[in-house]
Amino acid sequence: MGRPKALLEVDGVPLVVHHARAFAALGLRVSVVLGAHAPAVAAMLDATVRVVINPDWASTDPAWSAYLGLQACGPALFTPVDVPPARTADLLRLCAGEGPAVLAYRGHPGHPVRLEPPHAHLRLDERLRDARLVEVEDPTRLANLNTPAQWEAWLADRARLRS
Repeated sequence: MGRPKALLEVDGVPLVVHHARAFAALGLRVSVVLGAHAPAVAAMLDATVRVVINPDWASTDPAWSAYLGLQACGPALFTPVDVPPARTADLLRLCAGEGPAVLAYRGHPGHPVRLEPPHAHLRLDERLRDARLVEVEDPTRLANLNTPAQWEAWLADRARLRS
């Protein structure tokens, strides 16, 4: 992306803050795992957000960060920062029911996901192999905002849909 994804702004608010607020609005305890740019990102978060530092972020994969953040949690929602924030109604549907679940669009799993303890260090695809798919009418559940072009396209689509 060329800049910290967590600090990309949507309506003047960093992307990581949008995710944290969406989960907090559901009454969930929010944890954010930080690596690169940790001080700058942590400064954007509300004091109620639990910040976990992955000191080995440069040499570990996202699954290790997820593992660090999930320790001492019960059922948990997990989302990478580089996906569009989910709608509150969709998050409520994801939280309903038991067991692991994933928001899906037209049968394709996306994000966020709901994980159940124990939170062992396993690949997410293994953890979610038998997960319940929660179908939503939001194609952005499959989006990945990894490049400036993907980011700009999502912002343009979002603005077009809001007008």
